[in-house]
Amino acid sequence: MKKYSALYFSVGLVVILALIILVFGIFFLNEKDPRETFNTYYLRFTQVSTLVLDDPVKVNGVKLGKVESIDLAGHRVVVTIRLRTDVKIPKDSEIRVQNIGIMGERQIGMILGDSTSYFAPGDTITGQFDAGIAEALGLVGEVCDSTKVLLESVKQALNQTIVNPEFQERFKTLLEKAEKLEDRVLVMLNTADPQLRKSLEGLNQVTVKVNNLIDGVKPPIDNMFANTEKVMGNADKLLGELESVTNHLDELVVKVQKKIESKDNTVGILLNDRTLHDDLVKTVHSADSLVRIILQDGLDINVDFF
Repeated sequence: MKKYSALYFSVGLVVILALIILVFGIFFLNEKDPRETFNTYYLRFTQVSTLVLDDPVKVNGVKLGKVESIDLAGHRVVVTIRLRTDVKIPKDSEIRVQNIGIMGERQIGMILGDSTSYFAPGDTITGQFDAGIAEALGLVGEVCDSTKVLLESVKQALNQTIVNPEFQERFKTLLEKAEKLEDRVLVMLNTADPQLRKSLEGLNQVTVKVNNLIDGVKPPIDNMFANTEKVMGNADKLLGELESVTNHLDELVVKVQKKIESKDNTVGILLNDRTLHDDLVKTVHSADSLVRIILQDGLDINVDFF
């Protein structure tokens, strides 16, 4: 009996040790610490790409949680995460779905802000998505598809033009006509070249004669302008003298009118006739108007140069 009791004890001890090892192994593989407690937060993204369950949640590069679930809510993706209770998320923090491997592995990355206001456990936080290798490969695939379509279009265009025998025949005909046209142009140039040279030589001679003519005419023209300036100066002097004469004539007319209007003198008696007086005044006024017109409009002087 004692022999079997020792056996039973040994078996029970082995089973207990195995259970202990199993429990610790489960916690070790799942990276869980029985002493740690976690809070739940909900993160909202436009897309999450290759993010899967149990992907890590890193705060400033330190793994402090993991992804619990991924669900589609309307036009957005809601990711449930478990984060250690000693971590508080300021409201100005940045939360992103980040690419961490060449095979498209993902993680939730948090960069804590400096705000003194924090999200409470259970809050929904809006995050951002960072494109990675998977999106780049998808874009490369789209570019390849577009390139295939473009190459096919180019191939069809070449088949309808350069590769087409009818097009080749028309192109050869066009080249032959172009060569013939070139030959005709060369013949025309060779024929017209002597005549063109003669025309250019004649033009040069005409240009020389015109220059000589201009050089010969220039001195008389300069003299003519000089004489014109002298004549204009004399005309200005003449107008000045005429203006002084007009002023003197105005004064004389005033004096004569005063004498005529007075009956105490011989002139007044002789010109007491009203009709004679009016005729004389009209004549004087007409002369005065003529002089004023000359002063205002200038004196028209015609000068002939030979």
